[in-house]
Amino acid sequence: MIICEEKLCCGCGACRHVCPVNAVEMVADAEGFLRPFVDEAKCIGCKRCERECPVNKINASEPEKSYAAFSKDADVRNSSSSGGVFYHLAKVILDEGGVVFGAAFDKDMRVCHRAAENENELRSLMGSKYVQSDASEVYDAVGTYLSEGRKVLFSGTPCQCAAIKNVFGDREGLYLVDFICHGVPTPLIWKKFIEEEHSGATDASFRNKKRGWEEFSMKVDTPDGEYNVSRYKDPYLRMFLMNVALRPSCYSCSWKGEGYTSDITFADFWGISKVYPALHDDKGISLVIERGEKGKLLLERARDRLCIYSAPLEKSVRSNGAYAASSKLPARRGEFFERLIGGESFVSLSKSFALPMKQKDIFKIRMITLVKRILAMFSKKPGKEN
Repeated sequence: MIICEEKLCCGCGACRHVCPVNAVEMVADAEGFLRPFVDEAKCIGCKRCERECPVNKINASEPEKSYAAFSKDADVRNSSSSGGVFYHLAKVILDEGGVVFGAAFDKDMRVCHRAAENENELRSLMGSKYVQSDASEVYDAVGTYLSEGRKVLFSGTPCQCAAIKNVFGDREGLYLVDFICHGVPTPLIWKKFIEEEHSGATDASFRNKKRGWEEFSMKVDTPDGEYNVSRYKDPYLRMFLMNVALRPSCYSCSWKGEGYTSDITFADFWGISKVYPALHDDKGISLVIERGEKGKLLLERARDRLCIYSAPLEKSVRSNGAYAASSKLPARRGEFFERLIGGESFVSLSKSFALPMKQKDIFKIRMITLVKRILAMFSKKPGKEN
């Protein structure tokens, strides 16, 4: 049975959850991505999996307002990928007795969705995870908390949020937060990177700000010490940014432009120097897109913890091409996965597909960032927050 077009399947697991006879199982394919396997002997042909699949049914939500924002708490901002807004929205939900779902590392450094019910657990959900997270196991928990009358904030990729929305509808107390997504790499290459290069790793940050927000770095903690390498040179980040290890559906994403289904969409405000030059301090600024009444009310309850300024959406997303366009399919993607499936090591693959950026190009980017920061020092500060 075909639930949706294979190349568009996002691996969300909604089909598995809604099947009334447990005929759908999520299984990793040869490339390491989860896909639904249907046991024809169990299937009763109800086609509920087809109806609830987010690829087949997109419940888009219109953007209403957009903002430049960052946390007033310097520690929260520094610990976040961009401006730290997610942390404060999540805290609102926790403070009201709710539950927050997001991506975190398990004990084996796999990236999976899980629930947070206190601030300590929330910390593990912070920060971008450039690996496809397995969210297929959390639907039951989301449903249970909602049925108990507790508020639920679910944070994930646009496709994961779309799946949650299709399964649970526009339930009162359910808040969906997604982000402008570049694409999700296979967990298989992340596993190789950790096992071969950082055995015994206990934590990782894909967006460490040791070198600043724009020149973020890969940081991995191991018993032997800390690994911290710039995005211009780290082989895993280079593979990610060059699109070679992404899921097939990421090259033709169904949730770009007008396809977002969440209550709030986050992103790095890469064009901040063109909208509010004085805010570009290279510490991280979030672009926050408010969608509908739920998004408005949630953001309003966190406003006192944020520095927040109105920003026109069209101008704000110009420097973030992933808002409206899918990642481009590399010509050598097939070769990459053929060699990966064949058992080639991460080190060997990185030498062919993740070459460091040229030093002259790194120097040029660093000079541009420096100029932006200097201009920020002499630019007029934005007016009253709004």
